[in-house]
Amino acid sequence: MNSAEPLAGDLTSLFDLSSEGFPWRAPRPHEIETRRAQLSDLLIFDILLSSGGIRQPDTLWPPTDPVSLRRLLGAIEDSTYDALKKDCLIYFLLKWHQDGREERFRDDRCIPPQFAMLSDAYWHLDSGIHVERAVSLLCDVRLNRDYTSKIIQAISLSDTPMCLLLQYLRTAKPMLTEPDDMDTYILALAEDSLTNAWQYQRTFPDKSEIRTRLTRKVLEWCFSPTSRTPETVDFLPTLSLRAISPPQFCPRTADIFPRIVHSCAARPRMRTAGPIGAIRRGYQA
Repeated sequence: MNSAEPLAGDLTSLFDLSSEGFPWRAPRPHEIETRRAQLSDLLIFDILLSSGGIRQPDTLWPPTDPVSLRRLLGAIEDSTYDALKKDCLIYFLLKWHQDGREERFRDDRCIPPQFAMLSDAYWHLDSGIHVERAVSLLCDVRLNRDYTSKIIQAISLSDTPMCLLLQYLRTAKPMLTEPDDMDTYILALAEDSLTNAWQYQRTFPDKSEIRTRLTRKVLEWCFSPTSRTPETVDFLPTLSLRAISPPQFCPRTADIFPRIVHSCAARPRMRTAGPIGAIRRGYQA
């Protein structure tokens, strides 16, 4: 069967509609809704449905019974997507069975490898299952670089976010244009190497608001209770000396440094979730 042909037949026959085998039986719908809430009320699959002209995707996804599944499949068939992209959406849905049936559909519909890989990556990110697999897939140069902010947000919810974020951002090299994404990157860098984090903020012009904000992020991270490492202990005195030596230090940073020190000293000590907690709070604000 060629993916250039229109979708034909009863697509529900591809799914197990029995009460025991239906892929979105309880508690799966609740889990998907919870994941949606964690991702600022917008899953990647929501975005994909909306991009195909499907309105209010949250009323269709996830389905809770065969009737609502048929409604979702009908909306996909009636979408503005071409046959290949519709096939990719069906492939994504079939993956929820987690029994490999999507692979047969991929082969029958002749879905190109890069399209199947991207669908796999989006499924891992939306489901929260094996997010590290999504990162590995997204590092393939054949895949597009869409939805960077949403991808970063989903990775930040994983069990090992900093390592995966650095792997994705360093290998896939997506364009970072949103402040939250830049903040996430510099906090991940600080967790790995303060020197690398400091070098990143220096790639922006001295007088830019971006550099000021990123400098503040690094300094605040240095003073957080979870950042007490030998590198931090060595790094802060170096910054202190540079702050009183203007020719060696950016004027804005020389001004920010004492204010950060004062604010951190005046702040009540409390338990913190560390840098990843800051990342999650930033996206959910």
